[in-house]
Amino acid sequence: MSSTLKNAPDKKSAPKAGRRRLSPEARRGELMACALDVFARRGLGEARHAEIAAEAGVSVPTVFFYFPTREVLVDAVLDEVDSFLIEMARGVHAMPRPADAVLLDHLRGFAASVESSPAHARIWLDWSTAVREQFWQRYLDFIERMLAIVRTTLERGQREGTISRSSDADAQARLLVGSAHMLALMKISGSPPEKLEHFFGTLMEAVIGRPGVAARPKGRPR
Repeated sequence: MSSTLKNAPDKKSAPKAGRRRLSPEARRGELMACALDVFARRGLGEARHAEIAAEAGVSVPTVFFYFPTREVLVDAVLDEVDSFLIEMARGVHAMPRPADAVLLDHLRGFAASVESSPAHARIWLDWSTAVREQFWQRYLDFIERMLAIVRTTLERGQREGTISRSSDADAQARLLVGSAHMLALMKISGSPPEKLEHFFGTLMEAVIGRPGVAARPKGRPR
């Protein structure tokens, strides 16, 4: 009991003495960053407000102020992961490049994000296997939006002539989007760059019949 009493004042005073004042928006952003780290370690079913408070160095009520229930907290984390991946895809696919190059850019960009934003990737992997009512329909909606982005580029490639018009754009989109799981696992397990590049080339060849413009060595004739 004496140990508990000794620690109690420290917990109450830490947020006041040790932390800078932040705007509500900045504080929420800080808590979200901590939530991503906790959810990446603990999983969708285990992460709790108290762990996020400990990660951020704030009181538990502070976390509840921004995320009043666990449902709100989980929804906010999934919103962040959803937005991160969808906005990255939209940004890549909006680039004025040949369709096959854009598809390869998307693969490479996603691979880079697994290293630069590992929490997003790990939560996404967890979410993709959470076949439970509270998570699953939302994940299916996310996948449909991602498929639509990739499929639009494939159809553009068919019109441009960089992708065969006889190919099935929907099936190709599913193959590319589905490959993200293996790509994430390869990055997390530390696959060397040359192995990743070989994977990209093999996948692009399976989808469009050749590695794609961005995969050709520089100086090689088209």
